[in-house]
Amino acid sequence: MKKKQWIAFACAMALGVTSLAGCGKSEENTQKKAVGEAEGTAKEDLPLSKYPETVTVHLGGSMNSNAKIPDGMSYDDNSYTRLLKEDLNIEVAYDWVASSTDYDEKMNLCIGSNTIPELMNVNATQYRALLKYDMIQPLDQYFDDYASDALKAYVESGGEELKKCISNDKGEIMAIPAPSMMGGEVNEMWIRQDWLDNLGLEVPRTWDEMAAVAEAFVTQDPDGNGEADTIGILGPSNSDHMNAIGANQFGLDPLFSSFQSYPQYWLQDEDGTVEYGSIQPETREALEKISKLYTNKLIDPEMLVRSDSKEPLLSGKVGIFFGPWWSGYTVSDTTLAGEADWRAYFTPLSEDGNYYAHMPNPTSKYVVASKSCKNPEAAFKIVNYLIKNEQQWVVDGITSTEMGTADFYPLYNGYDNADEIEVSTETLEKYLAGEITMDDVDFSKHKLLKNDMEAVKELKKEPYDDFSLDKWNLDSDIAKTNLPRLVSLLVGGSPLVNDKYVPVYNAYNGQTKTMEAKWANLKKMEEETFSKIIMGKADISEFDTFVENWKNQGGDQILKEINDELSK
Repeated sequence: MKKKQWIAFACAMALGVTSLAGCGKSEENTQKKAVGEAEGTAKEDLPLSKYPETVTVHLGGSMNSNAKIPDGMSYDDNSYTRLLKEDLNIEVAYDWVASSTDYDEKMNLCIGSNTIPELMNVNATQYRALLKYDMIQPLDQYFDDYASDALKAYVESGGEELKKCISNDKGEIMAIPAPSMMGGEVNEMWIRQDWLDNLGLEVPRTWDEMAAVAEAFVTQDPDGNGEADTIGILGPSNSDHMNAIGANQFGLDPLFSSFQSYPQYWLQDEDGTVEYGSIQPETREALEKISKLYTNKLIDPEMLVRSDSKEPLLSGKVGIFFGPWWSGYTVSDTTLAGEADWRAYFTPLSEDGNYYAHMPNPTSKYVVASKSCKNPEAAFKIVNYLIKNEQQWVVDGITSTEMGTADFYPLYNGYDNADEIEVSTETLEKYLAGEITMDDVDFSKHKLLKNDMEAVKELKKEPYDDFSLDKWNLDSDIAKTNLPRLVSLLVGGSPLVNDKYVPVYNAYNGQTKTMEAKWANLKKMEEETFSKIIMGKADISEFDTFVENWKNQGGDQILKEINDELSK
């Protein structure tokens, strides 16, 4: 199935912002009065209004076994639960508390036995199951009145793709999502600019240019130590993945995407039929070309063998690796030491000149309410309260190393704009260019941006659009704490803002009946086959055998189940 360009661009159109406030029911439904709400409460006050009488909500708890509980407090009686009681008159009661490593298993058991809590955090698979078995109630009748402006902005930033994730087939909103930062899992090519300069090379953009630069990095002693000890393109370690859905640092996803190959993604064809990306002809072509890079020793010879890919990277032996914008944190030690000048680009481009990026799921974290929950609006209030106060709690000392919100706050998720990275990067660029001042920025919607803007003027030397190592104030007292993020944003975030890419989305995020029994084996077979082909332990014809086996051993049935489900 040749992926048509219009499909990918249709995905790009889905990035347009859609107001969810207008996607719910009629005005009479959005004005549905919550049980226990005070009479006469103004609509604008509803998101954080205090109940006149205590409302108790039942949750399932996820407890970090390493978290330290201050004296006089407990998981279910702490600073955050007390504040919720004091300010909103919400009493949090945990039906059960599981360790964070066992939470999903416990929640799965509750779903299977229909004993779910009133309000709960669930992952994408659990959410789909709850929808399938009609165990949760619509929230769209509460969204308009009870979602704060900040929460609405976060949800709306995810656009149409996020809306589809949280809506049922009737168009009803079924969950409060924590939007994924969509640029946060777009892999880029990170490359040593100082090595390019040492060898007099230009930044590669195409496959052939990238291969030529990688060969030079391997054969022409770019670090000048007189030894043949450099790696052209770093690969995944034995604990990493060749491909992955979402973030996959050190994986080779951009090499596949340049052939419009998207392993592990479910792709929707022109007629709406869903196919599996790993078994398409484009993936065969990508594997064959990547295998040639490996055979020619342009990719790390110890790929999938070494225990930690960061070891050669941080020891200065790597010229190219693939990773998201936040990879600036990964290489921060070498940056701070002035030893490596890393830059980020969308490379390699496809033959049509586009950079194709497989996107993360618009959200993987859902807050939902059971059918029996009498106060589903309380979920909105709990989330609104977190969003409003999370930063101030740090300033006030309520949130500390012992009392982190992620460990103790009920229904905790991290809430941010889906385009937070792009907005932050562009704001910093305009600020450095003198196009805006700090007075032009609404920091209430951006948790870290104020600190970023204060730090960047101290750490960045002129010219402000030159990110060479000598254009950073590496000796500043705040370099260690602030520079890794600023490099990540201004270097790693630059392609997201200043270049174009075509987003490709995963068309299915659920789990069918056959997947429950056979997916683990199918995935293992895929990973082993791909590794053997790339590393020269199997001929490319092995791909054809893999496709046939995949189909016969459950793949065809899974595809049928997915298409049947999506066609309903």
